[in-house]
Parts: sequence; C-alpha cells; structure tokens
Amino acid sequence: MVMNYSERQQQVMATLAAEGIEGLVVVSPANVRYLTGFAGEGVLLLDEKPCIVTDGRYQEEGKRAKAELVIAQNGALAGLCQLLGERKPGRVGFEADHTTVTWAERMRTAVEEAELVPTSSVVEKLRACKDDEELALIRRAAAIADMALADFLASDFEGMTERRVALAIHGALLDLGAEGPAFDIIVAFGEGAAEPHHANTDKVISGPGVLLLDIGATVEGYRSDLTRTVFLGPPDDTFRRLYRAAWEAQRRSLSVLRAGVSSREVDNAARSFLADEGLAEYFSHGLGHGVGLEIHEAPTLGPTRDDTLQAGQVVTVEPGLYLPGWGGVRIEDLVIVREDGAEVVSAAPKLAPDAL
Repeated sequence: MVMNYSERQQQVMATLAAEGIEGLVVVSPANVRYLTGFAGEGVLLLDEKPCIVTDGRYQEEGKRAKAELVIAQNGALAGLCQLLGERKPGRVGFEADHTTVTWAERMRTAVEEAELVPTSSVVEKLRACKDDEELALIRRAAAIADMALADFLASDFEGMTERRVALAIHGALLDLGAEGPAFDIIVAFGEGAAEPHHANTDKVISGPGVLLLDIGATVEGYRSDLTRTVFLGPPDDTFRRLYRAAWEAQRRSLSVLRAGVSSREVDNAARSFLADEGLAEYFSHGLGHGVGLEIHEAPTLGPTRDDTLQAGQVVTVEPGLYLPGWGGVRIEDLVIVREDGAEVVSAAPKLAPDAL
C-alpha cells in the first residue's frame, strides 16, 4: 500500500506557514507514522528538510521512512535538541497535547533564541478524513475482526475463562493476517458486561448469561473495532428488552449519519430514543469515536460534541445499555461517513430483534 507522505507533510507545513511557524516537532507515534511511515520510537522534526530522530535500534526501519534519518547516540531528545540548535529556527511548533514538560524545557534550552509555539491537533485534523489507501487497510482490519468473531461464536467456548477467550481471539486475529489486536480484547460475561471497559478475569463462561465481546484488528497500523452481545441459553426478558432497544438506537443513529451532520445530532438520534424507552440512564458513554492509526481519534460522537462530520471519516456507532448486577448489551459497528449516508463496514452477524 503506497501512502503519499510527501503530500501530507506539505499540508502540515502549509497550515504552519499560515501561522508564521517554520517547523513542527512531532512526538505522537501515530502522527509520526502518518507523516513518514516510521513505526519505531522516535521524533520528527518537520520543516523544509524533515528528519526522523531515533536511536540505533531503529536504524533499518528508519531507512524506510519518508524523511532524513538521524541516529542519536544519547536518545531522541538529545538528538532533537542538537538538531534544533544547528538549524536555529525562528518559530517552531510542538505538539502541546503530546509533549511532556521535560521535553519542552529541554527544547527551550537548546534554542533559546527561537520561539517555541504550542500547537494542538495540527496533524490529527488531517488524519480525521481517510484516503482510499487508508480505507482499504481499515476494511481489511474490519474483515479480519469479523471473521475472528464469527468463527469464535460458532465454536464450543463454554467452560473457558474470559482471559482464555481473549487469548484465543488474539491468536485467531494473527492467524487471519492481523499484526495483532487493535486494543485489549474485552470479554465480559454476566455481571461483568455492565462495565463498558470490563477488565477480563478468570470467570468461567457458562450459561445462562449475557456475553459481550469487543474486539478489533490492526493491519499496517490501521485499526478496527467491533462489539457483539449474545445470550447463552434462552434469553431472559431483560436481555430481550435491552437488546431490542440497543439495536433500534443504532438503526436510528445510522439513518441520520452522513457528511454535514453534527456529531451531536447522530448521538441524539440514539439517546433520545433510549430516553423515550426509559433507558437513557443506562447509556453511560458517547455513541462512538473515530478509528484509524489510533483506536480512539477524531471525531467523537457524543451529546456535547458539535463537530460536523466529513466524508471519509471512519467512526464507530455503539449504543450500549449497562445494568449493574445483571450485565449489559452493546452493538458496535465500524462506519465510513459518506455524502449520502453511512457505509457500514462491519459484517459480523448480529441478532435481529424479531428473532428474540
């Protein structure tokens, strides 16, 4: 897959130039990878002559990066400071959201005559809309997660612990071609499913009870996200009610999701329905989030977010209902924002409400 790193760098430089900034120190690993293809530990000094500063461990990886490689014997920070001292920029930006106080102070010392300018989300704003190459990788990651989850649900898994299930799904993702999971796989059985970000335990999975599985795959750095909820044994009335409500909430939000719509409006389509059903108090998080080189990135779908969705963004749509003492239900699909609506990428089977 060929990425146009040079064009991305030029777009960042044009944004900086409009603010009178001559360069940018990029420390976020995802942003460094987006701009250069470099996936090791290091920092990017982006100016007229972009440089990756790293140490000898990443010398070979660095040769493939779309930037000059600088091997710093005393670490990336020391190498960066030396580089800044040599180039003597007038105004140089740094990623305020990712740079530690220690790094900022060391850089100020290295270039006392320069002005260090804090910046926010310069690269992230470009990353929000994916190009065709990025979308192809995300589709592959989603397809792998779909297959891994479908294969697992068709297997004989009762009697395994949550941790063992997570390990088995991890292995399946690798067997299907993923670099690894996109995040720590969530396997929540019974009452644990009431925790949206449940930490896996040694609890044995054995029905009757609700089982929530949240998984994702990584392909060339790009990620996917998928959640399915099932009931082991004949579903009880609580599961039927919560599942049908989550399914309909997702359907309603997907029906309004398109370019030009605010993220708040998409969230409200689900949240207002759940309020009418008397279930709003059990929906404790935003409707979704952007996915790409990071599992959580812009944009965010939530009740307080006013971002206008743009074509090419990739988001999750994941209404969830969590009932302490019983468990929870979440249905999550990965979606590409299009001008004319939502393109659902996830293909893993899910229960239809009329089948309950």
